[in-house]
Amino acid sequence: MTLLGSLFFGLLVFGVPVAFVLGGAATLYIVLVGGVPLSTVPQRIFAGLDQFVLMSIPFFILAGFLMNEAQLTGRLVQFANYMVGRWRAGLAQVNVVTSLFFGGITGAATADVAAIGPIMIPAMVKQGYSRENATAVTVASSIVGPLLPPSIPMLVYGISSGASIGSLFLAGVTPGLVAGFAMLALNRYLFRHMAPTAVPLEGAGSSMARITGFFASLRIALVALAMPLIIVGGVVGGVFTPTESSVAAVLYAGIVGLAMRTMGLRVVARMIGLTAILSATIMLIVAGANLLGWVLAFERVPQAIAEMFLSLTDNRWVFLLMVMAILLVVGLFLETSGAIIILTPVLLPSALAYGFDPIHFGVVIVFGLVIGLITPPVGLCLFVGCSVGGVQLHRLARAVTPYMVLLIVVYAFFAFVPQASTWLPSLLNPIG
Repeated sequence: MTLLGSLFFGLLVFGVPVAFVLGGAATLYIVLVGGVPLSTVPQRIFAGLDQFVLMSIPFFILAGFLMNEAQLTGRLVQFANYMVGRWRAGLAQVNVVTSLFFGGITGAATADVAAIGPIMIPAMVKQGYSRENATAVTVASSIVGPLLPPSIPMLVYGISSGASIGSLFLAGVTPGLVAGFAMLALNRYLFRHMAPTAVPLEGAGSSMARITGFFASLRIALVALAMPLIIVGGVVGGVFTPTESSVAAVLYAGIVGLAMRTMGLRVVARMIGLTAILSATIMLIVAGANLLGWVLAFERVPQAIAEMFLSLTDNRWVFLLMVMAILLVVGLFLETSGAIIILTPVLLPSALAYGFDPIHFGVVIVFGLVIGLITPPVGLCLFVGCSVGGVQLHRLARAVTPYMVLLIVVYAFFAFVPQASTWLPSLLNPIG
């Protein structure tokens, strides 16, 4: 295993993309060690991709793109502004609430930053927030997206572990909402000197105008938020499987786009192209990870790691603490989906040996790794935030630190209190 580890980290050091690191390290190991026919490589790659549930990934991505293209972002910001804009540090609170709404549409943190940042960061700067603080709020609140359904990281964990995807979607709801509300409280403390938003972003004027504007924005917000309800409700109610729910999400997004008159053939074609590129990236990671996972299983690495943990401690909570530390460190360097596919087959057998629920362990893995989206050196949301907000990386990293600490505290709570995330799936018992 020393050879495989050297190949893996050597390719990473040379800047090889993660998908090719996974497949390349495994292929080179098979070639150098021998004893296994080289035909195993394409067999395991295609076996990893021959899973019906993988079809849901491009459909969920496309649904998020289409909903974003329907120009709902501004309306969601407006609705959030009517809700919390008159609180202390109003625009910072609007930013977080909008991310909560938007996360239920795309399930992707980088999409959240790219869509909300151009609207909220200039508005916050204009009202007196520093540019790095405005960008930090946008970046930090974006990571609730991968926790809320439809969550691509939860979907990837479900594929890697065989756990119920419907249960994983539900298990991410409470951590996502609690993380969002915790950031609202932190904003109130950090920006306690900032006044509430003076007027709504639109519809300022008489009380009647504000009431009319509120209900107008509410109507649009409900249209947007209906998509995650359709996905979760359909899976929980047994109306369709998680894969079928992704197709339903695309159909709903298409209907919304047509109703909003923002959906033309050129727009749809461009969104399909972007979806194909992003989906292909994820599929390459899945294929390479499946080959690497086969090599690890062939060499009995998961069993060895489980035995190592059991020899180190018989306390399940000490094991969990070690896993959390590993996830937070790995999240500093690896992309979330790739890290989930690599680590799940390695850590899950140990977690099951310690008696952890695979659904709860999914929350532990996904939450721990998505924190890496806002941590240097390779936090994707940080880089998107720097581009959108026009902020230097070191200044943004410093401004986002209080949110990172808060999220780690919230993460620890959900890791050490399994019932806090598993109560909803156990109550509703979803299908699939």
